[in-house]
Amino acid sequence: MVLENSFITEVQQVAIVVKDIDSALDEYSNRLGIGPWWVCFYGPPRLTDMRIRGELIPYSFKAAMAKTGNTLWELIEPVDGPSIYKEFLDAHGEGLHHVLVEHDTLDFEQAIQKFTERGCPVLMEGRMGEVRFAYLSTEGPLKTVMEVVYRPPNFGRPAPDYWYPTQPSSNQAQ
Repeated sequence: MVLENSFITEVQQVAIVVKDIDSALDEYSNRLGIGPWWVCFYGPPRLTDMRIRGELIPYSFKAAMAKTGNTLWELIEPVDGPSIYKEFLDAHGEGLHHVLVEHDTLDFEQAIQKFTERGCPVLMEGRMGEVRFAYLSTEGPLKTVMEVVYRPPNFGRPAPDYWYPTQPSSNQAQ
């Protein structure tokens, strides 16, 4: 049954904020068998239009991604500048920070508007080329932050800074 006011169509990603991405990669790879991990540094100039609660503020972070089935795992280590990742570490320590939700019935701006109308405005946002992302203030009512993303139709993940533990064979690549 689909609710009339439903607009989240899928949870695509779970993201965990960590203090040390290299230690976390080792744990997730060796203890849980998740990987290989695509690892990249994000900050200016790769990141643009960075805002925290509407204010232009530069920040940077390391991100690592790996797939298990249809779920994308993301590990995030804040590096420089203020961010909601650092705020989370200070308030909660390491742990589940956000889930990326799909919104197939709405475009990116409509999804942000719908969340904002429901009392969940944008906390932090940015742009990587044509890709746009926004984290929504849903932690209070929904117990975790939600993220929405716009990717252009021809989107392909760029090459990582490195793979952990090793680069996958071409049929395993993200």
